[in-house]
Amino acid sequence: MTQTLTGIDHVQLPVSDLKQSIEWYGKMFGCTLLDNYGECAMLKLENGPNLMLWQSSDYSSAHFDKDGETMPVIFFKSNEIDLLARRLEEEQVRIVSFDDGGFAKFLKFYDINNNFIGVLQLAEA
Repeated sequence: MTQTLTGIDHVQLPVSDLKQSIEWYGKMFGCTLLDNYGECAMLKLENGPNLMLWQSSDYSSAHFDKDGETMPVIFFKSNEIDLLARRLEEEQVRIVSFDDGGFAKFLKFYDINNNFIGVLQLAEA
């Protein structure tokens, strides 16, 4: 069978206030604005797919439940997860967990739009 997909172009998240969310993702993660289309904006990460934020007047947030546990829909990668955890704490972001799984550290939290986000940092080999 021929492989028809070549990668992930971008990930989309719902937001309640586009301008505030662009600023928050820039401050917290260093995302840079590529384009603001009015109702949505494309943000650039250093590596990987871009992040599209969609302003929605309907309340929605990104997450799913598995066997009664809320799960993040996306995991970002980091080389500075401890620094990120401190920054999120200082900004009073609701952190759900920060665990060391041995092969990686996992940080799970809610962004300002109640999207459940994960970050991981692989252990050094």
